[in-house]
Amino acid sequence: METLIDFFALRPTFTFYGIKIVWYLYLTNTIVQTYVSVSGISRILAQKGVSMEVWLPNSIPLLLGIIAQLALVRLLLEVAAILVSSRSLRAPQ
Repeated sequence: METLIDFFALRPTFTFYGIKIVWYLYLTNTIVQTYVSVSGISRILAQKGVSMEVWLPNSIPLLLGIIAQLALVRLLLEVAAILVSSRSLRAPQ
């Protein structure tokens, strides 16, 4: 219960293992959302007679957005890992 309170109070609660779990959960979520989005769009466009070759160049903003979000989340998680490691080095004193 204390971990949950610390999480919502924005107190540091994660370890390296927790940060790794968060990264893989976020990565899985991004992959699933992208698959659902692209398959839905391609299904709609196929019903309207638009081929994937015509739509593919227009998907560049979607891919850039996904890559930028992944890079930002990864960067923030790396900063969090550095903070966790520095906190764990100072704690035993």
